[in-house]
Formats: sequence, structure tokens, C-alpha cells
Amino acid sequence: MKKKLYYNNLSESIILNQYLKKLNYKKDGTYNFENDASYIKLKKIKKLVVTTDSISENIDFFKNDDPRSIAHKIIKINLSDLSAMGSTAFTYTLNLFIPNYIDKIWLKIFTKEVNKLQKKYNIYLLGGDISKSKQLSLTATFFGYSKNNLIVEQNKININDDIWVTGNIGDSFIGLEILKNKLILNDKKLKKYFTNKYYYPKPCLIGSQISMIIKSMKDISDGLFGDLNKMLFNKYGAKLNLSKIPLSNNLKIITKKFNINLNKIINSGDDYQLIIISNKKNSSKLLKIAKKNKIKISKIGVITKKLGLIDDSDETIDIPSEFDHFR
Repeated sequence: MKKKLYYNNLSESIILNQYLKKLNYKKDGTYNFENDASYIKLKKIKKLVVTTDSISENIDFFKNDDPRSIAHKIIKINLSDLSAMGSTAFTYTLNLFIPNYIDKIWLKIFTKEVNKLQKKYNIYLLGGDISKSKQLSLTATFFGYSKNNLIVEQNKININDDIWVTGNIGDSFIGLEILKNKLILNDKKLKKYFTNKYYYPKPCLIGSQISMIIKSMKDISDGLFGDLNKMLFNKYGAKLNLSKIPLSNNLKIITKKFNINLNKIINSGDDYQLIIISNKKNSSKLLKIAKKNKIKISKIGVITKKLGLIDDSDETIDIPSEFDHFR
């Protein structure tokens, strides 16, 4: 990573008026950030879906990361949560805790990228807060509506239901290992591929389109095995075909070249793909919607009565610890 230093010449008024106000698009309810609070006009007979996430320096990103990468993370991890509930975002609030190394250059780059993402995902900034801090931290709360007023739950599961996963698993973890200098790659193309997966996550936003034909969903933020276990809720188990867990061709190259515990890669999180639990009878419908939206989707196992995770040889899967902010 190239080291970048930013020098402070800011005030709350400058941050608000020069950088953040352009993100509210003067929508009703924002009061152009002149009030102490905002409002959301609710649609009739619609459920409002709410999620919130925080990211912090030295935990979720590095101090000298590109502001554009930080913009992608704070927005996309929240979009992923809403997708997992079968909903689509329309607005959000943002709290910024700003250290003294942040300056106008950083804010210009950050808000320009946020603006691009807002237009791409059809969202706007509703409000938020600004505070000074020793380290950079961001908290966003996203609001969305569900299609057909249906909320997808995490734990609506039955025996013999299919377990599906979207996208590929593990690329972000390899990117983080490279940035921590725990994995040395001389191939510049491969290195860029994996670090971009860490810097710029691409969540699967198909949730609202499949909500009517699936039972449960959860986004993979803390690790595939750990997040699946949370869905099982100590009431069911799962039999997984480990060879069916989707890995990119680049990751397959890395696992052959380096002695890396594949289960650790699978359970390291920050993939922001979806675990989907679905009745077998809806398999063809699910595949059709995924194909229409150019989403990779893989069936990796089934729900079982016996607790725990086992592989296709009926052996208990060795599960490394998933991410935990307090460990």
C-alpha cells in the first residue's frame, strides 16, 4: 500500500456544506440538513426494513486505504444485509467519526465515490452526525422496503431443504492476507485481483427478486460455516459437499501453490454473498432467476435433523473460528 497523509483544515460547517449536503439530493425529509432530525414518509401497507453497520480503522480497513474503498465498504455491507432480508434500500444515515489526518482532499474523494454509489443503487443520504475521533470510524443505518411486503427470515428452515451459495467464497480473505504481508504474491495480476476483492466488495443483491420462492437467507459477513450455523439456530444441522463450495479459479491457483487451510479461507468472512435455504421444488425457479441476473449460484448441501455440520463422507467439519469484533 502506498502511504498517504492527509492534513486537517476542517470544521463541521465545511464538512456539512461543502461535502455532505450534495448527497441528500434535496429529498423531502432531509430538510437539506438544516434540522436536527429527518423523516421518512412511509408507503401504505409497507414494512420498513432497517439495518445498521459500523466500520473502524485498523479493524475493517487500514488507515491509509483509498477513501473510495471505504465508501464502497460502508455502503455495500449494508446493501448486503437488506438483500438478505429480501428488500431494497432507498435511503440511509451516515455518522462520521473523523481524526485529524482527514482533510478536504480525503472528503472530496470519499463523497464523490459515495455519490456515484448512490446513483448506481438509487439511494440518498437522509442525515447523520459528525464527530471528532482519534481514529476514523463510520456508521451507516440503511432503510429499505421489501417486495410484496415479504420479510425473509434467517431461521425458517426444514429438514431436506437445499442450501445454496451465491458467487465465490474466500477471495477477500486472500486479499487481506496479502495486505498484511502474510501471503507474498509475485504475480501482480493475481495480487491486484485479490486485494480489489478486499477493497471493493460486490454484494449479491438478488434477494428481493427471489424472496417469494426461498425460505431463508443470510449474507456471508463473518464466514460461511459460522453464518450457516447461525441460521441453523441449534435446531438443525447441515450436510455439505465441500467440493461444491464455489471458489474462483484464482483462489484454486493459490490453494495449490500455498499451504493454506481451505476451511479457514471458507470461514473468514467479508464475502457478502448470500446463503440461501430453499425447498427442493423451487430449484429450477431459483436457477432461472439467477441466470437471468447473471448471478453464479451453487447448491452446496442439505438441511439435516442431526445437529452440526458434516461433509459428504459424514465426517464432522473442522470449523475455524469466524470473525468476532471482540476476539
